[in-house]
Amino acid sequence: MYSLPSRPLFAIAVFAASIACQAHAAEPHVHGQATLDVAVEGQVLAIALASPLDNVFGFERLPRTDAERARVRQAIASLRDGAALFLPSPDADCRLEAAQVHFGALHHGLTGEGEAPRGKPQAEHQHADLDADYRFRCARPEALRSLEVRVFRVFPGVNRIAAQLATDKRQAGATLTPAQPRLRW
Repeated sequence: MYSLPSRPLFAIAVFAASIACQAHAAEPHVHGQATLDVAVEGQVLAIALASPLDNVFGFERLPRTDAERARVRQAIASLRDGAALFLPSPDADCRLEAAQVHFGALHHGLTGEGEAPRGKPQAEHQHADLDADYRFRCARPEALRSLEVRVFRVFPGVNRIAAQLATDKRQAGATLTPAQPRLRW
């Protein structure tokens, strides 16, 4: 677990999140789609990924079979490997510092981490999402010009990502796809 980012980076991240929340309000939970918020300040590259669990596991509930449990374990390991999911501009020499993944109400049942939820179990028809946060530190941030998003390769259930970018110089949005997986700035 890592501490909150510096105030300016936090402000950028909040700005990006507010844009994303507006987009989320307009767009319902849609299988095949995800959102990505990218904030850059100084040497820090912060990335937030949100996606329906169906895109990652192929279902949005606790696993029922050994095969599903194995699929969940593999997906969680992949999600925690931010360096495999995101490739910043190589010349920027960025290194993954921290990764956090959370699965909402299903988190304890999927990972065994945290406190078990109390009350009724989640109904089968409800939607479930994942939220993942990654922080990279870049030795040469002036060379940071793009981010290759490899989520499509690792999780073929994702076919569209609505990306938001916030840096000290600009804010932008883009739609990423398997054919166009690079966010540029």
